Amino acid sequence: MNPFDGALKMAVITRGDWVDEVRIASPRQDVAPIFIGRSLPDAAKLAKNLFSLCPVAQSLAVEAAGEAAQGRTPDPAERKLRDLRLLCERYSEMLRASVLDWPQEGPPEAESVAALRDTLQSLRVAPDIGEGRFERVEDAAIKLGLRDFAQGETLFARQWTGVAADEPNWALSEGNADFLRPSDDSAVAQAMTEPRFSRAPQLSGRCVETGASARRASVDFTNTLAGRLASRFKDMAATLDAIAALIKGASAHENLVVGKRAEAGQGFAAVDSARGRLYHRLRLDSAGRIADYGILAPTEWNFHPEGPFTRFLRGGRIGTGAAARRRVERLAFVFDPCISVSVEIRDVAHA
Repeated sequence: MNPFDGALKMAVITRGDWVDEVRIASPRQDVAPIFIGRSLPDAAKLAKNLFSLCPVAQSLAVEAAGEAAQGRTPDPAERKLRDLRLLCERYSEMLRASVLDWPQEGPPEAESVAALRDTLQSLRVAPDIGEGRFERVEDAAIKLGLRDFAQGETLFARQWTGVAADEPNWALSEGNADFLRPSDDSAVAQAMTEPRFSRAPQLSGRCVETGASARRASVDFTNTLAGRLASRFKDMAATLDAIAALIKGASAHENLVVGKRAEAGQGFAAVDSARGRLYHRLRLDSAGRIADYGILAPTEWNFHPEGPFTRFLRGGRIGTGAAARRRVERLAFVFDPCISVSVEIRDVAHA
């Protein structure tokens, strides 16, 4: 199941080449109530089976929030295993989308699909992946051009060079990106006590962005489609590096899976999933069962009606016709919704 079953519908209202307005309609269903009344082990198992995308991240969020509510802290070995499972899923999800969902004419080539299949098979055994299996993952990344996407004839090189070549023909609206960071977790935890917050989240008026670009923001980031696609590839490569480090004995990361106790019987979790920071919040009753639950997915930040996707598209110059639609579809892709996207472009005379 996907709580976003259906399509994220985008109506882009234009005046000639320029974007006047962006309207986003989300089919999201609130699945949080299905967790109420369940024990924590049952809820973690349910999350893994319920969500078709990022099931590991979702189940880890349940576990971390539950532990926090009970005042328990996982030991370093358990934290390391969780990080490895999460990072393997993150890379798998991002790679799958990059190979199969990139907006283009026709299906992806067989060689790229084969590289994806090899990767998914190798990472499926996480956290029991060893150096031998991981070498197959790195070999597939080389075939796809992950670490050398700016040149050559690999799949990722064709994606990036095509976008870069089209860059002079259109432009996003000017403005600075505002990224969601681990330091915002406490404010999010407090805000999630209000149920409506998770539907259209803002932090003191900030409509922030999460995901690959947010993770790369402190390293290198350019607010163009080519820049954002480069951030995605670099984030995927950094994820591979983090997996390799854990396999070789590195310790768990500080901010990948975080559990915090709000007060007795209440727990909050932040998990840095493929599409960005995923939040769960719960309250336990006296019997240790879930009495209240809340989930905030990355898509709610990035595709907030006044969020980063809308903000950088509104006022931008996208051209007309099929080329404009493809640019919007690709921009939506790099903001990484956990759902398919339907784009309609309407000239202001017909809106």
